[in-house]
Amino acid sequence: MHITSTRAAKRLTLALDGRLDIHTAADVEAAVTLDDVDTLVFDLDACHYVSSAGLRVFLNAYRTLDARGGRTELVNVSREVREVLEVTGLSRLVTMRPRPREISIEGLERLSAGFCGECYRLDRESVVKLYNEGIGAELAEQEKEFSRAAFVAGIPTAISYDLVRSGNRTGVIYEMLDADTLTQIIRRDLAEMDRHARMLADVAHAIHAVEGDPAIFPDLKPKLREAIAATGEYLPADDVALLQQCLDRVPDADTCVHFDLHTNNIMVRAGEPLIIDMGDLSRGSYLFDVGLICGIYAFEDTGTCEVVTKIPNAEGVELWDAFVRHYFARRPAEDLAFFLENQLFFAALRLVFSSRFLPNLRDTAQQFLTTRTLPALRARAG
Repeated sequence: MHITSTRAAKRLTLALDGRLDIHTAADVEAAVTLDDVDTLVFDLDACHYVSSAGLRVFLNAYRTLDARGGRTELVNVSREVREVLEVTGLSRLVTMRPRPREISIEGLERLSAGFCGECYRLDRESVVKLYNEGIGAELAEQEKEFSRAAFVAGIPTAISYDLVRSGNRTGVIYEMLDADTLTQIIRRDLAEMDRHARMLADVAHAIHAVEGDPAIFPDLKPKLREAIAATGEYLPADDVALLQQCLDRVPDADTCVHFDLHTNNIMVRAGEPLIIDMGDLSRGSYLFDVGLICGIYAFEDTGTCEVVTKIPNAEGVELWDAFVRHYFARRPAEDLAFFLENQLFFAALRLVFSSRFLPNLRDTAQQFLTTRTLPALRARAG
């Protein structure tokens, strides 16, 4: 048995390679060091046999962590091991995630690419969202569960039904039934930007009309507060405090917010828009979604629109202007005024949030904050 131990904050992952039986259980037990750990993950990708002695290792770890509010997870579980866990009832105690099935993306059509991953057409009836290397498999599992919960809640999302792996990347398969992305539709017909913007606004309203279940979807505002605090690594304390003050002024809300809502993540089938990429679905102010859309499309000189969507930057600004008109037509005038007053703050939030787990975005976030957002906030503060 070979054991690889990885620690990230209060999360301990033990990757087991070999048989977990009476001869190796003591070694695994010794590797379970739970000081200041609130989540213990056993990665069983290379462990295809677990005996009763191995099950006791899992059970003892579960009891220890459960007594102090922690959790135990078994991931990349093979069919054989999963059957043992289900027969013994241990699967009802610990979180268990099966090993994703392997796929190849060689020769597949790439539909879109974003900061965190890419979408490929797997076949006529399905697409696969693959996270980039280095992004944990737990995010794919979270996206699948969020997608199912969103579908049940009435959000117009595609059905997600399987976890997959391609090399070192994990992802989720969505049933699409021969759909195109809204980006593809826009690029084929740039003259109909007002119609495209109306569809984007309608999708946004459909999400923002749904109450988010607090038992499933996290509150986005505390996560944004943590992300802003992390900018203290490259911003003065006064600037960090100014950003936090702006966040404090955003009204609290329990409605759903997608927080990665753009034309790459909307599939259109027979005129019906369906949303994919649900990994960041949360509860919070709809302004967080409007700000993300602003950050992608509103600033021609940054080139972000063309980088993210391949839609020409000038047409991206046209899409943004029409989106604002259609979206805020169904909101009070003071909502639009509040957004416009804080537009550069809202536009920066996704960059700030994503740069915490995508280090290559840190320079982009810092530049946007220091050249646009913060000067505008300081000027407003007088």
